Amino acid sequence: MAVWNRKTTVSSSDGSPERDQERGKTNFESSSFEAPSDGPVEHKEGTELHRGLAARQVSMIAIGGAIGTGLIIGTGKALAQAGPAAILISYTLVGMLVFLVMAALGEMAAWLPIAGGFSAYAARFVDPALGFSLGYTYWFKYIITTPNQLTAAALVIQYWCPPERVNPGVFIAVFLVVIITINYLGIRFFGEFEFWLSSIKVLVICGLILLSLILALGGGPDHDRKGFRYWQKPGAFKPYIKTGSAGIFLGVWSSMINAVFAYLGTELVGVT
Repeated sequence: MAVWNRKTTVSSSDGSPERDQERGKTNFESSSFEAPSDGPVEHKEGTELHRGLAARQVSMIAIGGAIGTGLIIGTGKALAQAGPAAILISYTLVGMLVFLVMAALGEMAAWLPIAGGFSAYAARFVDPALGFSLGYTYWFKYIITTPNQLTAAALVIQYWCPPERVNPGVFIAVFLVVIITINYLGIRFFGEFEFWLSSIKVLVICGLILLSLILALGGGPDHDRKGFRYWQKPGAFKPYIKTGSAGIFLGVWSSMINAVFAYLGTELVGVT
């Protein structure tokens, strides 16, 4: 993956003083950028940012960030709508794309760890306008995703507590207050809380995978070995909107939306 500075003649492989000074730092300046007429993008003078998360916390946040409503709840909708083969194709394609993006991000983060996440890399290596746009796009993403997550949590709770008994808005308000409180308490408490919650999510996913294998191999109460039975009847693909090949294509394409949403959160390692 080629990484470059605009209008700079310094190679990334030499031992330039500028590169040596930036490598291995733990305190960085703020992510306010100036775009000089010539040379690399530079930071303004300002407050400094310090990394308050440990390596174990960053790793678990990155792993747990990809395990959420898109994977646990959205996969069921995509399976019923498009069929098992469709979601296998869509999740594989999106997973390959996410791997390429994360490999590029990891290469830049290892070469030049700076504050500001991937928006800072876009501003430094491409243009400040791209970094500005990327930062606000990511902010809008979480502004939209947060209500979605709260609504999904209320829908899950309805399984045990129907809306006729308790209005779902009550649970949404409670979870919103909890989220705001956790973020208000600071980075140390937030890091530990996210570490243990992500650990629980990883254990739950491992348990679900194991349970699925047991049920597919006939270890359930009915001792029925299901295996790939439903790939043959009703079939691996389910037409969506239309019939025939066009419906199968639309089913695969519709499952791509769920696949993209399921992988949201893997980029958190580039932000933290």
